[in-house]
Amino acid sequence: MKKETWKHINIIVAMILIASFLAACAGGTKTAVTTSAPAITNPPVNTVPPSTSAPTATAQPTATTGPAAPVELRIGTTVIWDGNNLGVEATGWMVYRLLYDSIVEFGSNGTFIPGLAESWSNDSSGLVWTYKIRSGITFHDGTPCTAGDIAWSLNWMNEVGFNSIAYMWSGLFKEVKALDATTLQITTETPISYMNYVLSYSFVVPKSVWGNITDHDSMANYTEENATIGTGPYKFVEWVPDQYLILEKNENYWGTVPAIDKLIFQQYANEDAMVNAYQAGEIDAIETVPATAVETLQAAPNTKVVIWNGWGIHELTVNSYEIGTQPKSLADPAVRKAMEYATDREQINDVVFLGYNTPATTYIAPVLVDWHNSDVQTISFDIDKANQTLDEAGYKDTNGDGVREWSDGSDLKYRFLIDNQASSARLAEIIKNGFAQAGITIDIETVDYNTQLTKVFTDYDYDLTYWLWGGDPDPDFFNTVFACGQIGYWNDSGYCNADYDTLYNSSRTALNKQDRINIVKQMQEKIYNERPWIVLLYNSVISAYRTDRFTGFSPDTNYLFGKWSIIQAKPVE
Repeated sequence: MKKETWKHINIIVAMILIASFLAACAGGTKTAVTTSAPAITNPPVNTVPPSTSAPTATAQPTATTGPAAPVELRIGTTVIWDGNNLGVEATGWMVYRLLYDSIVEFGSNGTFIPGLAESWSNDSSGLVWTYKIRSGITFHDGTPCTAGDIAWSLNWMNEVGFNSIAYMWSGLFKEVKALDATTLQITTETPISYMNYVLSYSFVVPKSVWGNITDHDSMANYTEENATIGTGPYKFVEWVPDQYLILEKNENYWGTVPAIDKLIFQQYANEDAMVNAYQAGEIDAIETVPATAVETLQAAPNTKVVIWNGWGIHELTVNSYEIGTQPKSLADPAVRKAMEYATDREQINDVVFLGYNTPATTYIAPVLVDWHNSDVQTISFDIDKANQTLDEAGYKDTNGDGVREWSDGSDLKYRFLIDNQASSARLAEIIKNGFAQAGITIDIETVDYNTQLTKVFTDYDYDLTYWLWGGDPDPDFFNTVFACGQIGYWNDSGYCNADYDTLYNSSRTALNKQDRINIVKQMQEKIYNERPWIVLLYNSVISAYRTDRFTGFSPDTNYLFGKWSIIQAKPVE
């Protein structure tokens, strides 16, 4: 998935409150190393390929046996995160939940479970929420985490403008305070029906680290090292940008202490290099398996490939920002509709993703059964209708060069910004070929992922772009992406519509779930008709790991290697 935003304070930096990593990126340095990790080009310690059996160790006399080697899980990925946009990539969110706890946590299958709070209640007015905070919780630096610390963290994020996270409760919370060390009270402006979801993003940071940071600019420019301190099951050790990230387990975790001592996220330049590293035994797992490697890994001994329907979506973003750099013709609904007619979702799924995904309609996936608007039916690939739509709108090819012109004589020619992954290139070519048949020219512009983020979220300097977003068990995040207030933050298209904002605000304050469902379905219909996104596919999540090394993983929201899955996993004896 990709989520996020960028730079307005590095917007995402801000967002990532988990800001701690800000320390690593904003200062241009890495945190001091306490244990060494291999450079990406060096072979890791465990280099037994999954296609062969690991040798059985010879028993040694008890008197000479040293301490057991730490259990390391090496996970391959192509992106850990962008130093300028820390919370953009799904891997980043996965890591944050390992480092930081929230008041309420994601459970399995879209449920919510107790986190830092062991229980909670809501009064008869629906406005006052009381949370019983667990006793004995400590931050990674050993300082206590009480209800007072949690209240400070929530209030601080709102005060300094952590808009990419604090938007969850900004305008909703009237007061957050601690009644005592284990009792947190939150009073909302109006009753809300999705408080559990809001608090599932209440990542708690310590006042001992961030207490002197009192404004937005100071936070954005914070360069203190060793600031990545949470209460989660893993602690930050080292991050080398574009190479690796190391976490080690928190022996003093308030919950179940993981059996895996160390997590190493190894970053590769592309999917092929990552798969080759797995086959060579250099890593134990792959976070996101490319479709082209599924059959190969399924046939490999000691390897399990796990595939499940996720909440994520693949989408084509159409620049809708009022002062963006896109041609004016791109704002014409007829052009956008013709683009959708000329987009062959089935071919994209079959060729690029080998059929593992599902052609999509709205931005809420069907796995969110209550929220998905099944009445919205996407228009199928139809070049004749694409041409008819443009003909009726007056777009003609007056000079016979195969490209239609707008009323001012300019060509229907657009830049398509993609990252440098092979799958993105294949997808872009399919879209380019379809558009060409309708008289629309596409120039594919390939950049590295970090540049793509900046050009889209910071500069709005693109016409079309593509990526995959991860989802959540509640629709609020995707609803947020189209809000006017999220331009420069989560709103990648720059779409802004007063009627949509009215619906969005109503969805956040609707107390009755069915009322909220009805509003969210209206929002999906509006976005479908106006097309700031052309939703392409619903994503299937594909991960793999070595069964001769580890056992016990199970899909955890968008990830196989999420917090609860990692905690319950164990090394093979």
